[in-house]
Amino acid sequence: MVNSLWKTHASTTVLLLAALAVTTIGSQGARADDKLAVAKVNGMPIYRSDLDCALEAALINPRPPAGRISDPSEMALHRLIDIELLYQEGLKLRLPGIEEEVERRYAAELERLGGSEGMAAALACVEMTPEDLKRKIFRNLTIKGYLDREVYRKIVITDVEIQAYYRANPHRFSRPEAARIKQILIRVKTWGDPSAIEEAHHKAQTVYGAAVKGTDFMLLARRYSEDPSGASASGDMGVITRGNLQTHIDSVIFSLPPGGISQPVKSRRGYHIFKVVSVDPSAIRPLEEVTGQIIARLRHMKSKSMINELLDGLRSRAKIEILVQPKDAEDRIPYSQ
Repeated sequence: MVNSLWKTHASTTVLLLAALAVTTIGSQGARADDKLAVAKVNGMPIYRSDLDCALEAALINPRPPAGRISDPSEMALHRLIDIELLYQEGLKLRLPGIEEEVERRYAAELERLGGSEGMAAALACVEMTPEDLKRKIFRNLTIKGYLDREVYRKIVITDVEIQAYYRANPHRFSRPEAARIKQILIRVKTWGDPSAIEEAHHKAQTVYGAAVKGTDFMLLARRYSEDPSGASASGDMGVITRGNLQTHIDSVIFSLPPGGISQPVKSRRGYHIFKVVSVDPSAIRPLEEVTGQIIARLRHMKSKSMINELLDGLRSRAKIEILVQPKDAEDRIPYSQ
């Protein structure tokens, strides 16, 4: 029961990811104005340091404006308000096993950082203590546990929905053309030496001639290839997907039929001779192959919608104040979406 409660969900939304990032790295505030409350949610303050941290995260990972909100600092503050609402609701659940899970995760982080000294150094960078970190972990788990019960466990994906999404989004499941290839590389020692270029090109043409006359390609690769990757032993480059190589090389390879051998192709490394072993044409991946991907996508879409609906309800019932430094007369403005 406890393990299932704290499992990670693939459908975690942008909102929750932002929540976890902000509440994990938030500074404890060394400056006096860090403890200035910029908002209150049901009487609980949100501090300037929290807003600064959320704003920094938003600038590093910018998102399009939500509704009428376009100012980054306003978006960051409203995101923090939503996070606080989720946290307060999570506290009401009194989630079982959360204290033990906090200790387990703290111990895992301690081990990852190499013990107390590593932990102390890492926390010093963000002006936190071990107890601060435990509180952050507790907060994150509380939000995750609440969303698990109120959103993720309630999501149902039907076969009809899976099939409908598959039919409506074939571009998401296309498999590009791919080819299994071998190569022989004749390196050019220096492109500033015309004689070295001519020598390499002549050698490549000789090897190509032997290949098209039927000499075993693998034997030629073992004898002549100078591929630094180690593939010179057999010339095998594995499976190459169209679009993953330089354009001119890509076009040469995918113009060849299975068994085809290319003329020497120039690159910055030298001259390549390619042999196409087999070709897999582009195709739409079968439904059974992408069902898991579709389920994850549908869960993400449904969870995002459900969380937005959940937050709308929480906001409507909460007492939310945004506190601002007075420029004229008013020092409080009502929360609005």
